[in-house]
Amino acid sequence: MRQGARIGHGVDGVQRGPGGPGGPEGPGVQRVQGVQGVGGTGPFGGPGLFRLLIYGLILASAAAQFALVPVMPIYAHRLGLSGFQQGMVLGATGLAALVVSVPAGTLSDRFGARRITLASGLLMAAATLAQALAGSFPVLLASRLAFGAGYAMVWTAGLCWLADVAGGPTALGGSVASAGVGGVAGPAASGALTQHLGLAVPLLAGAAGFAVITVALGWLRVPPAPAAVRGTAFAGLRAAARDRSVIGAAAAVVVAGLSTGASALLVPAQLHAAGASPGQIGLVFATAGILFAAGSALTAAAGRRAVNLPVICGGMVALTAALSLGALSTASLVIIVMLCLTTAARSVLWTVSYPLAADAAGRGGTGLGAAVGLLNGVWAATAVLGPLAAGLAAEHVSARAAFGLTEAACGAALAVAAVAARPARRSARRAARHVPDPDVSSAKALH
Repeated sequence: MRQGARIGHGVDGVQRGPGGPGGPEGPGVQRVQGVQGVGGTGPFGGPGLFRLLIYGLILASAAAQFALVPVMPIYAHRLGLSGFQQGMVLGATGLAALVVSVPAGTLSDRFGARRITLASGLLMAAATLAQALAGSFPVLLASRLAFGAGYAMVWTAGLCWLADVAGGPTALGGSVASAGVGGVAGPAASGALTQHLGLAVPLLAGAAGFAVITVALGWLRVPPAPAAVRGTAFAGLRAAARDRSVIGAAAAVVVAGLSTGASALLVPAQLHAAGASPGQIGLVFATAGILFAAGSALTAAAGRRAVNLPVICGGMVALTAALSLGALSTASLVIIVMLCLTTAARSVLWTVSYPLAADAAGRGGTGLGAAVGLLNGVWAATAVLGPLAAGLAAEHVSARAAFGLTEAACGAALAVAAVAARPARRSARRAARHVPDPDVSSAKALH
């Protein structure tokens, strides 16, 4: 197993992970067969069921996150929200995640991800229930902040738990595909149910779904997930921030996050102004979500061939170019085409960025939780700034200007990713020509 790999499975049925709890074979070795996870006292078992439930929790979190988008104009009308207040509500998830993501990741590295993941499911259930009962802007904002905290925890600790138990970083690609399905189901169900049954019905159904999945995970028997990296949280974060793979993945998250935030605020507003109903807006976002799910599934099917910086740079170029459509025109058809193109490009960025950052785990003291937490922290910052900046630009200038500013910011992030990708390309050319790396040669000369 290469240095930095999270978990390997030997032919003897032993699960190995660097730095985990001790076992009969030494630190980091645990028996897979017949091992019960910490607190896993229920009658269920099997990594297949575990993977299904984690993917289900991720799907539900994505559905609840994007379910707000098609009904945001209804909240704005009912509660009298300004454009800035709408941006605050849409950005609340990112604001909470900005605070929670990195601590959740470092705590997962040190103490394990199971309890944090279960807490996230309960928190999202309670927050979704509170949103169903919200009758004022402060209550709505508070419920979205609480949901954002749980969302950040499941996308940090939940992914760490998944990688620990279900096969390493490659299992994370399926989580993004699951989120894509949630991105389809959430807006479609929310728009249709709200139009016919009211705002509370889809939210109550979502709260019940979170509760059921979390209880099932709590009763499930799975192999214990070892804490892979010892050392201080600051050291793990510093190592992650210096890794070029993590830098490139973070730049991709910036582009994906900014474009998502701007689209979530501006696209429904433009379509609503053109006379579209909540159900129609939900259908538009569901169609875009289908493209996301398909793109994510195809990217995940490519396996490790797709997990590299050049693929990320290509996706960033496509997304940045697609945003120019919104900067040129806000006609409904143009906006819908832009949404579909940017969503398809985002599917590649999200599917590749997490496995790329997870591959950095173990290099130079980087923990999986630190790498994923850092990525989620970057996403959270863009999720906060994206809707707020787009709301202010649309309110004081125009929607076209808001799309143009988003495009410019994405271009800057693309430049950062291109710089990070250069050493990787040089290393690939050296390997192809069988030219030794100077750093490696120098290191060998010292021994």
